Amino acid sequence: MPAEVPPQGPHQNVLIVTDFAHDIQTYVSEFSNLTFAKPHLCPHCSAVEKLVGHGTYQRRVCSHMQATLILVKRLFCNICRHTVSLLPSFCLSHRHYHTSVIQKVLSLRIQGTSSWSEVRRSFLPYDLPALSTCREWTATFSRTCVSYLSHLLKQLADWQLAPGKLELAIADISVPGSAPGQLLSAVPHLVAWLRHSGFALLRGTKSWLETLWQWGHGVKLGRLV
Repeated sequence: MPAEVPPQGPHQNVLIVTDFAHDIQTYVSEFSNLTFAKPHLCPHCSAVEKLVGHGTYQRRVCSHMQATLILVKRLFCNICRHTVSLLPSFCLSHRHYHTSVIQKVLSLRIQGTSSWSEVRRSFLPYDLPALSTCREWTATFSRTCVSYLSHLLKQLADWQLAPGKLELAIADISVPGSAPGQLLSAVPHLVAWLRHSGFALLRGTKSWLETLWQWGHGVKLGRLV
């Protein structure tokens, strides 16, 4: 079942994945008090200081226990007339489950090498998410992680790490045999660079899926799961 998508106007909606530094409950309860920083540039046409508030739209975010209705802030560009949605990083486009649920499944399968029956038991006494959904998440991640890993390895080389650190990073990443495992092994190195570069709000290794999603979307790598 696909997640809700923002209403479409005369032009396409553009997403900006944003970490509001809140869990979903706080995000919902404090929504009216949140500060929504407008990007300096329109992400579609690069017009300067032309984004204005454009209301909100609703979408659901599901855990394995319940569905929560949230509001997503929208902006509008007065030049290209595209809408811009500030999507919380705990949401993935085209997925209605919270990133923590999807991350749990991916971690169990990729890092824990758990069987599908073990994955299902980890959510008991609830019978959601469906096993077919869990399989789809894992298959999609296994396909898309290749481009993420390739871009991240290139970035590690471009980030001019201290002498010897690049070799250590590559060695850490190369240990797992599969691309999904290698990408997960690369997350601590990505987080270290992001923090060094001042991206303090990124969630880090604990919420590695949110970190990869926000970073990957920012560098236009597209869908991750």
